[in-house]
Amino acid sequence: MTDRATAADDERGGDANGLIEGESSAVEASGRPYLLGAGGTVTLFAAAAGYVVAANNEVDAVTVFDLVTLPGSPAAMAVYGGVLSALILSALFGLVAVASRFDDDAVN
Repeated sequence: MTDRATAADDERGGDANGLIEGESSAVEASGRPYLLGAGGTVTLFAAAAGYVVAANNEVDAVTVFDLVTLPGSPAAMAVYGGVLSALILSALFGLVAVASRFDDDAVN
């Protein structure tokens, strides 16, 4: 790098990597907000799908894995779809978080 480029970086508050103060590099950026948004979208879609399926079928009750019997109303199926998808996604995201703690190359 030349003295002129270094002086320009100093004038705008940057460093040798070309980053402005308060700016993060792509390596330090977190994908967590995107995963939370995707999880929320999937959960809302599952709830909507549960509502639509139950609204279009004449079922009095639904038995899940011979363990729990749920009413067949659209609202109940929407809650069941949303809760089930939220639990599954939480478990998957949790496993990824645990696995990333053991990854030596993971970014902190």
